Amino acid sequence: MIFDRPTSIELITAVIDFLNTEIKEELPPHLVFKLRIVTNVLQIVQREIDLGECLSKEAEELIKEVIKSTQEPSLVELANSIKESSTELDKESLKNALIEITKSKISVDNPRYSTFKKLVE
Repeated sequence: MIFDRPTSIELITAVIDFLNTEIKEELPPHLVFKLRIVTNVLQIVQREIDLGECLSKEAEELIKEVIKSTQEPSLVELANSIKESSTELDKESLKNALIEITKSKISVDNPRYSTFKKLVE
């Protein structure tokens, strides 16, 4: 990679820390809530940058197990395969792929989500 430090992750972490340590205390309660929304969005972006490539590759491998295709596997292709009935809904590999892809998405969107915690235990 051509970029030096700080990395994108380090920059986002610095912004989150700054907002939470320097700005949060100076805001009225209604803006503190909005600040929480902003920091949550930044944390999602941070996890997408950090985990996105790996999770995407894992999803592609799962989709490959479900559908046979000459194109790169994608969620759109999987959805079309289901829509066109070329993938059987009771296929075990389909169930497994959908569960694992959903867990991956939740791990980025909100890893503190109680149902996600139960799924990964």
